[in-house]
Amino acid sequence: MNGSKLVLLAIALVAVGTVVMPQTASLFAGQHWWYNISGTGNQVPCQKCHADVFEELALSNFHTHWGPNGWNASAPGTADQYDCAACHRSNLSIQYALVNGSVTNYQLGKQAHAASVVACMLCHQANASSATSAPGYYAGGFNITSFVKAGIIPKSPYNYSNATYNGLCAAHNAFVAMAIKNNTFPDSTEACVACHTHVAVKIVWKHKRSLEFTVNITNPVTLSNGVHNWSVSDWKVNGTATAISWGNTSGVGNTSYWSGWPGNVSNIYS
Repeated sequence: MNGSKLVLLAIALVAVGTVVMPQTASLFAGQHWWYNISGTGNQVPCQKCHADVFEELALSNFHTHWGPNGWNASAPGTADQYDCAACHRSNLSIQYALVNGSVTNYQLGKQAHAASVVACMLCHQANASSATSAPGYYAGGFNITSFVKAGIIPKSPYNYSNATYNGLCAAHNAFVAMAIKNNTFPDSTEACVACHTHVAVKIVWKHKRSLEFTVNITNPVTLSNGVHNWSVSDWKVNGTATAISWGNTSGVGNTSYWSGWPGNVSNIYS
């Protein structure tokens, strides 16, 4: 009897499995999909997870010129996964994972798997073609050498200047240098974002409250264009002033420094 029951139970289990298993297999069929990420055949839908960033890219006239056939200079381009890869899979010092149309034809990612964090200067440095497979447009002309030599900032892996564009007279050298020192974004990307995107920027200005000098009209000064009956001397500064300015998402700024002027002057200085 026990043997007969076991046989009947086995037959019942086989019958149930015959009906249920195909349905289970069909439920999970196609759940794992091997994308081709060989470069020219990149099928990874980056926008699937990064929809917000992709929307910004689609609304931009910049960084949208890559396609399956490489660079297309027509403007504006159409945003797609190739534009994402142009920045985030183009660092020549990184080995990214590759799948060339088949699960048996692949390369494991070494320094990075699908993508890497990118600094703006990777593609916008001098001689960018030696560091990235994306076309580089030089946006340097900054001189940060003195900040590195003084130990204020670490040495950057990117070329901010060259023999032609040495950046010695650039107005924003310190701004770029301090962005390199900050670790919020890679390298000087903070400075790039502040000026070249619509991200709101809040600036707290700490500057001299007053500039004072003496004008003397009793001692004439002779200059190349004639005699002037005044001279300026005794230059000095007095105290400090704090002003907060905002550049909003439309690029139009306002400042708390002038918000109280000329009514409530006490709100201007701190």
